[in-house]
Amino acid sequence: MNAPTRELNPVFRRDGEVWAARPEAQGPFGGMHGGAVAALAVGEMEAMAGPRGLGGLVSANLYLLRPLPREGISSKVSAVREGGRIAVFENELWADGKLQAKASACFQKPVTIDGLPGAPTEVLFEPEGFSRWERPPGFNNSGKDHGFLDLVDIRDTTHEDGTRAKWFRLKHPFHDVPTPFSNAMAVADVSTLFTVTDAGARPSASGWPNADLSFHLSRVPIDEWIGVAQRGSWHGDGRGMTESEIFDVHGRIGRSCQSVVLLPL
Repeated sequence: MNAPTRELNPVFRRDGEVWAARPEAQGPFGGMHGGAVAALAVGEMEAMAGPRGLGGLVSANLYLLRPLPREGISSKVSAVREGGRIAVFENELWADGKLQAKASACFQKPVTIDGLPGAPTEVLFEPEGFSRWERPPGFNNSGKDHGFLDLVDIRDTTHEDGTRAKWFRLKHPFHDVPTPFSNAMAVADVSTLFTVTDAGARPSASGWPNADLSFHLSRVPIDEWIGVAQRGSWHGDGRGMTESEIFDVHGRIGRSCQSVVLLPL
């Protein structure tokens, strides 16, 4: 794989106990994009895991309670269980005196199991060779100069590899240390958008934010490209669901799911 050209300025910076984000973290419905919120809340726990010897992240859940601003954010990480092979942590994001988002994360220390495969070596996908995804008219940043779609290089394999996946590579890292799990979780948050663009028509709603995001991986992503093959369902009572298969260049590695809130016109 060719080494990507990336700017190294992290999306998030911390001044004392307060977080702030680059403009590309902006979402379309006010406040920070849900993917960026996931990258902040889960990524902080992921960055903490290495020095504490917690092992790898295997699952995480995020609840988006209110639109999170890009500045003036404080976080509160707490242990639900720490010790043994499994550790569970929670992280609350606060701003303007209110709880804005809450995430939980499960870590698992590795062991060696004879007879089962290790890390894969065969490359199945070459995302750099796929077509660049072109943003349809009307799918902009809601009048903002920057937004989450400006943060990622997106390739479209709908007609090229059979997975119907969109492939993502970050132009900026979220944190100043590697956070591969939360990077993948962040790009999975845009799955609902692509259920709309792939359908060829917008639903009769003014928006479709997700209330939550759950994410499970069977192994750590290898390389920086993450593939997301999504499908969604929509209902007249204003609810919906998006579920996605998650890939890296070696194959399928996990799944994500979102509860979607359809907004009336």
